Amino acid sequence: MQLSNFDAQLEGLAERLFEAKNAEREATAARIEIEEEILILVPAREEGSDSRLLSNGLKLKTIGKLIYKVDLEKLIQLTAAWPDGFKPVKTEIKADDTILKAIRAQRPDLWREIADAITTKPAKTAVTVETK
Repeated sequence: MQLSNFDAQLEGLAERLFEAKNAEREATAARIEIEEEILILVPAREEGSDSRLLSNGLKLKTIGKLIYKVDLEKLIQLTAAWPDGFKPVKTEIKADDTILKAIRAQRPDLWREIADAITTKPAKTAVTVETK
């Protein structure tokens, strides 16, 4: 049985897409491996960025972040008596990461009070390379 022009075109496109997706997976795996090797040589900050201008004209930048996972009910209870400006909850749906970061950095005494309600873990460090 002979394929129609439509079927032949569709099969050809499907094969090209399959090959492209495989190439994309391989490129992603290679990129991640290279990023991990870079981070061995240039460990990232827990939070914040670091830029380096390399002699070949490339700019290497690493960006460290923390992810805050919160037991919201517990956090609301623990901070009920705190002044409004220090409460790290914007709504009853999500904690305010900006306020959590500020409390962690500037008020370790308050952080200790709420630490049991928050799990803090590093996010994947971003690594970028740019030309000058």
